[in-house]
Amino acid sequence: MNKDVIYIEPEDDITDIIGRIKNSTQKVVALVPPKKAGILRSAVNMKLIAKTAKSEDRAAVIVSTDPSLIKLSALSGLPVAKTLNSRPMLPTEFTKKKKAEVEELEENEIATDEPEEEVVNEKAEEKKSRKNEEIELDEEVEEDDEPKNKKKKEKKPSKIGQKIPNFDKYRKWIIAGGVAGVVLIIALIWGLFIAPAAEILVNVKTNSSNIAENVTLVTNQSQVDVKAGKFLLEQIKYEEESSVEFDATGTANKGEKATGKVTLRAGFSLDKESGDATLKAGATVTISGKNFVTNDTVNVKWDGKSASCDSRDASTCYIQKEVGVTASEAGAGYNIAASTSGSASGGFGFVKSTAMTGGTDKNVKVVSESDINDAKSQLSNNSDAKEKLYAQISDSVVKIESSFKAEAADPVSTPKKGEEVSDGKKAKLTAKTTYTIYVVDKTAIDEYVKAYEADKIADGDRLYSTGSPFFERFTDSTNGTYTAKFKTTVKVGPEVSEQKILETAMGGKVGAVKAKIKDISNYINDVTINVSFPWVWSIPNDENRVTVKLTVEE
Repeated sequence: MNKDVIYIEPEDDITDIIGRIKNSTQKVVALVPPKKAGILRSAVNMKLIAKTAKSEDRAAVIVSTDPSLIKLSALSGLPVAKTLNSRPMLPTEFTKKKKAEVEELEENEIATDEPEEEVVNEKAEEKKSRKNEEIELDEEVEEDDEPKNKKKKEKKPSKIGQKIPNFDKYRKWIIAGGVAGVVLIIALIWGLFIAPAAEILVNVKTNSSNIAENVTLVTNQSQVDVKAGKFLLEQIKYEEESSVEFDATGTANKGEKATGKVTLRAGFSLDKESGDATLKAGATVTISGKNFVTNDTVNVKWDGKSASCDSRDASTCYIQKEVGVTASEAGAGYNIAASTSGSASGGFGFVKSTAMTGGTDKNVKVVSESDINDAKSQLSNNSDAKEKLYAQISDSVVKIESSFKAEAADPVSTPKKGEEVSDGKKAKLTAKTTYTIYVVDKTAIDEYVKAYEADKIADGDRLYSTGSPFFERFTDSTNGTYTAKFKTTVKVGPEVSEQKILETAMGGKVGAVKAKIKDISNYINDVTINVSFPWVWSIPNDENRVTVKLTVEE
């Protein structure tokens, strides 16, 4: 049943409560007082609430467990509920008398032996009367009330003087027993039919033989012939860079270079009708012991006429040409005066020069050749590099250890040789080393071994293992073809397949299966059968639950 819940605040007065009862739209109004509700401590206020509820055709219920409020509610005729979800009842003071009357009526009925029909009617009337005293606050009843009501009913004697057994007391034991039974049945089915499994370990004796053959290794797929002993090489590579810092000790003058101009001349034989001469840019000109280089190309042509000559002698015509030059090195020492003494190259003669100016000094620290050589000796040789290379090799290939190489590239200096190193800074020498090794695919090796042993295996035998193959005496080649010595140890034994053992074992008793498997071949040394549980005496008749493992003994 729907209800209005009115939470009374400590500051509310009686007019507020009465007003909220009148404004309620529900038949039942639940009044929830705070812990200290002084306004409800007055019997007058409680009676006013009861009167208002009756006049408005409402059922006002006090929701509290406070004994004093319950007593005031009893005096005012207001029902009381412990919680909002429990069924409200009239207080004890009002129901005690009615309860006594009912009990007295029951005793009188038993004493006078009234007919059963009348007793039933009386009890029905009593139940109806009690129900009228209750106001339904919610569809759910407080859990604490139900056991009490049941207890009261159980105390009443039945009409034939016997108690009805309380099956609820044993319900959890009945349910637990049922669950345990189901679990036991499932466990039996699992343990006897699903879980049983077996592992069969068969030790087979074999004969060993060695292979030692020269083989060819190629890098071109088209040249591969595995059965003929021509294997494809694959290269595994690992690169690692190492570096070392060092102090630069070289010095250089990084100042400005002096510049100026020189006049050069070319001579032509008067016996010829024409001629020309060329001096390329960068040609060396020496003035007062200092070297300068030409800035531009000098080209001189003679048309065979004497008038074109700047000067001449009895057999030669000289033509002059001016060209700019720059000192080969920086420094103020190249600032020299004009001179008529000097030399040139390329068939040109020196005539004169202007003063050379603009050279300045700026001595700085630079990387020298000796610095680089010293740093090379400090470069660490990484001993872990080989292990790092091997870590890249998978189990599906066989490495040729004798093909291992470590090639270091030329170290690079930063700054480069002759370049300036800033104050407080260090130069750095870096070198990259490439580590390589060749490998051969194991599948190709197995194919070669099987082909090699094919005509050596007797009927009824088979190849059990190709051993641990390796290559030695690896010889490098320039045309992509290499040679090596291939070695391994193979194991040959009887033709005993796992499938045959499985077919022999399935469904048989453990002891009998051992004997049957040993009868397959004289080369079977031992048979061990491990079952999943002690109560398993037979091999499961399901190959998915039987494991066969063959071990080979030399």
